Parts: sequence; C-alpha cells; structure tokens
Amino acid sequence: PPSSARADAGPGPTAHARRPAAVTILATLQLLSAAAFGLIFAALLAVGPAALEGLVGSGSAGGLDIALETWVVTILVGSLGVAALAAGILLLRMRQLGWTLTMLLAGIGLASSIYLWWAQGTTLTIPVMVQVVTVFYLNQRQVRVAFGISRRRASDTLEQGRG
Repeated sequence: PPSSARADAGPGPTAHARRPAAVTILATLQLLSAAAFGLIFAALLAVGPAALEGLVGSGSAGGLDIALETWVVTILVGSLGVAALAAGILLLRMRQLGWTLTMLLAGIGLASSIYLWWAQGTTLTIPVMVQVVTVFYLNQRQVRVAFGISRRRASDTLEQGRG
C-alpha cells in the first residue's frame, strides 16, 4: 500500500525531499528521550513508590497518597516515552505527525521547566536550550515545507472567513 494511504502518520515529505541533518539529530534526541523515559517507566513498575522517592525525593506533591502519585507518574512517564518514540520514528520518516509530536513534547518540556523554575527555583539550562532550539528550528520555513506544513497568511484566513 502506498505511504500516502496511511492517515495515522499524515502526509509524507514533498517529492524527493531529503531529510536535513538537524532533523536526524532531533529524531535521535527523541529516541534517546524515549529510552530514558522507558528506563524510568521500568523502574517505577519494578520498584514502585521507592523509585519515585528516589527520583523526586521524599515528600508528596499536593498531599496525594504515594501509591496514587506513583501510579499517575508511571502513566505520565510511559505516555511521554511512547510519544517520544513515535516522534523520533516519524521525524526520521519526515512525517507531519512527527513534527507535531516533537513540537508538543518541546512545549511540555518548556512548560515543566518554567514550572520547576517558578515553584522550586530549579533551572535545567541544557534541556531548556535544546527545547528552544528545537522549536525555532522546526519552525523555519524550509523545514516546515520539507514536512509539508504551510503557514497561512492572515489575509487568506480573513478572506476565507468572509466567503
């Protein structure tokens, strides 16, 4: 079956588009993130609350029961791992969904970094820099075109709304 028949992955790259080296690097980073999330997920499943306390220290967030907190974190980490794995594979295949998932994961990472900075005064400089560079790079016109993503002009949107 032709690859354009797959609705789950979105349209592929434009005809004979080559994958930029930076996209390969971003895909590799997503796959490494997926592996890290997978290891944390496995530790949470194997060890349970003790693994969570080892990762974030003692003290419950928001007064939740430690078992519930571990369950929520395990589901969250597993979901992020699956999303990062899908993003990495789809970036390598130059799929729009890979671009979208990578942008979503970068947004989640930036939001959590801002929260940690605000709530705890913790700064994670390198991850924040990687996420910011990712967002700026993926939004470059030639990268968006390579993924088949076009940006509508404001005048086009206004005209469609009137018509």
